Amino acid sequence: MTLKQSFAGAVACVALASAAHAADMQPVLKAPTAVDQQATGYVEVYSGWASTRSTVGFCDPDCVTASSRTNGWALGGAGRANYWVMRDVSVQVDAQAEGTSYESFGGGGHFSSHSYLVGGQWSWRSPQQYLFGLFAAAGDAGGGISFADSSQRHGLIGAEAQWYWNQFTLYAQGGYDSTLGTTGDGIDSINAWFVRGTGRYFVNPNFLIEGTVMYANGDIDFSAGDPSVGFRTWSWQAKAEWRLPTAPFSVYAKYQGSETKYDAFGPLTSTKITDNRVLLGLKLQMGDRTLQATDRTGATLDIVSPLANPTSPLMFAPPL
Repeated sequence: MTLKQSFAGAVACVALASAAHAADMQPVLKAPTAVDQQATGYVEVYSGWASTRSTVGFCDPDCVTASSRTNGWALGGAGRANYWVMRDVSVQVDAQAEGTSYESFGGGGHFSSHSYLVGGQWSWRSPQQYLFGLFAAAGDAGGGISFADSSQRHGLIGAEAQWYWNQFTLYAQGGYDSTLGTTGDGIDSINAWFVRGTGRYFVNPNFLIEGTVMYANGDIDFSAGDPSVGFRTWSWQAKAEWRLPTAPFSVYAKYQGSETKYDAFGPLTSTKITDNRVLLGLKLQMGDRTLQATDRTGATLDIVSPLANPTSPLMFAPPL
């Protein structure tokens, strides 16, 4: 065997050993290959018109039904950020707030309701198939006409899931929302469990149509030992959102409605609060290239709180 042949054989052995060693090594991935960036998010601001109607029936001694309506202007905003902590796990942080300034009944002044919420979500997710997660949040909610004498701290926890199929996203969420500490004004606590469902359809990656429905069932517990008063809330909304193709901004239009009905209490035999509002919003997208990319790999989650709903007992209650 010549020196040249021995040298060539040694090189071949080293090359084969290196290839085998490289095949045994596993790459370290912080996020799925479909994720362009590890941290993304958006901030938004919105405003629009609101109208709230209160309808009560009472017998004292004659039975009558009375209805009143007040119009208002809503202003709100939110910020959400998503971070991939490992290949299949991401966390999202949320902050959202909204206030509505109403005309006083009969004119001659104004009153307002407001709410804010700060929370976080942990998710196990596959951008091509599904998401399963848990969430928790806390904040304040209150109104000029409410069961409580001032804004109240409340907290909520729950679980959520998303399913992705081509241009469709289905989003389900359920949880429990309750005031924290004694509410005051003769009320011990206000609480509700809730479920919500959302469907999204992407006409193209930068144009989506979304619909949401939420149902909540709750109780107002009085501190004096009086029987609790139950309430049920339905809320619904429809939204269309479009992102500019050459800038990190998106705009949307949204209709939002809600209705809360109370069990009979005191002289009131029937009580219903109904709210309708039309909102226009602007978002600044950070990191994600399309709305569909945000939905599948970014800040795709939000928190719908029944106690921060415009018709909740904390935000707009019937007259006592």
